[in-house]
Amino acid sequence: MSYRPARLLLATLAVPNLLAAGSAQSAQSGRPGADPGFQDVYWDTLDDQGRLTGGVARMFVPPMPDARARIPAPVTTLTQSLLPQNPANRLDLVVVGDGYQIGQLGTYASHVQNITASFFDKEPYLTYRPLFLVHRVDVVSVDSGVDNDPTLGVQKNTAMDMGFYCDGVDRLLCVDVALARQYANNAPDVDLVLAIANSSTYGGAGYPASDLATAAAANGAALEIVRHEFGHAIGGLADEYEYGGPATYLGPEPQARNISKLDSAAMLAAMAKWYRWLGANFPAFDGAISTYEGGGQSQFGVYRPTFNSLMRNLNRPFNLPSAEKLILEIYRVVDPIDDSSPTAPIYDGTETLFVTPVAPQGNPLAIQWAKDGVAIPGATGTSLALPSLGLGSCPVTVTVTVRDTTTMVRDEDARTQLMTETRSFSVQPGGSGFENTCVTTPNSAGSGAVMSWQGSNSVSANDILLQTFGCPPNKTGLYFMGTAEAQIVLGNGFRCIASPIRRFHAIQTNLFGDAEMPLDLANLPGGDVVGSGDVRYFQLWFRDPPGGGASTDLSDALRVRFCP
Repeated sequence: MSYRPARLLLATLAVPNLLAAGSAQSAQSGRPGADPGFQDVYWDTLDDQGRLTGGVARMFVPPMPDARARIPAPVTTLTQSLLPQNPANRLDLVVVGDGYQIGQLGTYASHVQNITASFFDKEPYLTYRPLFLVHRVDVVSVDSGVDNDPTLGVQKNTAMDMGFYCDGVDRLLCVDVALARQYANNAPDVDLVLAIANSSTYGGAGYPASDLATAAAANGAALEIVRHEFGHAIGGLADEYEYGGPATYLGPEPQARNISKLDSAAMLAAMAKWYRWLGANFPAFDGAISTYEGGGQSQFGVYRPTFNSLMRNLNRPFNLPSAEKLILEIYRVVDPIDDSSPTAPIYDGTETLFVTPVAPQGNPLAIQWAKDGVAIPGATGTSLALPSLGLGSCPVTVTVTVRDTTTMVRDEDARTQLMTETRSFSVQPGGSGFENTCVTTPNSAGSGAVMSWQGSNSVSANDILLQTFGCPPNKTGLYFMGTAEAQIVLGNGFRCIASPIRRFHAIQTNLFGDAEMPLDLANLPGGDVVGSGDVRYFQLWFRDPPGGGASTDLSDALRVRFCP
């Protein structure tokens, strides 16, 4: 199993009674309290009217001695079609089964298929199915079934010691967490574990600190229960039903995103919880969004976003505040970019860069390429040909930003933090930024004077030293500059720079016929100012009486494209 930081809060089969025994922090967060080895284990059931209800039990769960330990068992990845993408960049859901004899592995596979094949048919799971990988681990038990099923006192010899009536609660289906995790560790990676029992009895449990839930696979409500429970597991959502706890909630503001002590006016004023959604009405997501009193197992003093979502009753849709939270939590595990050109190399500007975003179903992620922080018009595809940018010789930083723009999310700060990813590429185009142009002519010292340089073309560095070689020795000369090229006869040579011309102070060639002059970009003649991307031409005029004719000559020209 590869290492990933623990980023999911599993509050599976029921969010705790908000006034349950134990510390307030434990009750609100779904994480273990101060007692070493003890966890809040959650369960739910249907009351005599068919409504969801449940509670929390404080149970001792011995920690695993080695988080990567495993008990060998065959594993099958059920989402094979997603494997050609980046399998490491997925939320890995691993299913393990208990109470299945070797001859019942076909039944087990059918139970897993029945749950996982339809699990993603409801939003937001439907859109974000491609961001999951589902693995099935084939665990073999000696006996068929689990403890205390169908009646209290029945004992079975099974691989993970699952059973009902844990902590005296008939519907609390518990498991040896360490054994379940060790079987799950056969999968390539593990983010969530679903332990299913070979049972048709309604029941289950959730272990928040262990990222693990249980369910009875052969029960007719198994699929909807698992959807509901992974609302807790992935999004840390609270139950929105109002049965099983105290009538009036008197505790602090709940941590869960989908219940609150604030009514609509107070929520909007505080800009808290689902205030961005207030007044919206989406029938496919349980209708009008407001603050409906009742939730978190209490009837009064606490509110939920919609009237009757999946976090309140089975066979219902999620409301949008809940869907938003699920999406954000998925992106705590999954990065928006699956793959891209490597970011470490320095590119020379001849390459084509690529990016591969993750691909939610029906929701392609937005792509924008930029150069030095400025968006490149029209560059919104999965590749960018660097030669098309006309980079010249200046180093630049090219970035690509991938952003999930789904309308199921309205928290733009969270979208930027979790659903947006940028990768940067350093590009140093070929060439130095210096180029010899025009022509030189023979002079008394030889075949002609040639411009050269030391330093860089960086405006900020301001370290250019103009040099000229092949001049007559010990002669007076004059460097000059301009913004455009020309080729006009002047003396015995050619003036390679068009007017207007700006002249520097006179210099003297040395006894070898070399000349040089530091170029101070902060004090150019005529008050000229250069910036990144500007081009200037430099040339040397010098006296040459031994050359005859006009007794003067010129070097070729040096073209400089400046960079930041």
